[in-house]
Amino acid sequence: IKKWKGDSNRAGIGDLPDEFFMTNLTLEPLITDAYGIERNDRVTGWPGWALSTRFDITAKMDAETADALRKLPKQQREAQRQSMLQALLADRFKLKVHHATEVRTAYELALAKGGPKMKEDNPDSDLDGIKLQEGVRPSTDWTIWDGKISGHAMPISILLSQLQGAVDAIVVDKTGLTRRYDVVLHWDPTDGRNPNSTEPSIFTAVKEQLGLRLQPTKTTVDTIVIDHLEM
Repeated sequence: IKKWKGDSNRAGIGDLPDEFFMTNLTLEPLITDAYGIERNDRVTGWPGWALSTRFDITAKMDAETADALRKLPKQQREAQRQSMLQALLADRFKLKVHHATEVRTAYELALAKGGPKMKEDNPDSDLDGIKLQEGVRPSTDWTIWDGKISGHAMPISILLSQLQGAVDAIVVDKTGLTRRYDVVLHWDPTDGRNPNSTEPSIFTAVKEQLGLRLQPTKTTVDTIVIDHLEM
């Protein structure tokens, strides 16, 4: 673990079979990743330096551990990986946390009247219509930027995560949809503050373009409270 001293904007986080790495990032994505927290506003108690100081981290495991991890079912493998990251944080940054719950405003993503308007992905072909081997998923192509989500073979889970950023709140899946879909969604990201925008609000766009609806609700969420964290 080293403080980042680079002179480029290159940044990233990722995994190899026997290695975890992070480049030019604060501890925010590392802690949320280690505890399976999707939104960073569900972690509180940050000391000031933790949200501004950037680090390079490389964590390697021995071949025996990497092989044992690779053989675990996906859910167990992810749980073990998170445990490793938590241990790294406790060892090197003396991190101590506790869990709490909060009731927060959220949105349910449900079917609108008339049902979904998204085209179901054909599991037998990829982007170019080429036949694939049985059991092989089609190619995916997701493009997300300010005010637009576009994707081929997009699972509802990816759509949910992007909508959370658009409405700045938790979005809960109540659609019952299990397939992948071709999604094209565009809205006014300024929420009406740009008088020249001809795009609809995110709520209108989801209803008219996807055949879904975002309805407000309350939900109880798990949060992480940082009790201690050292440089």
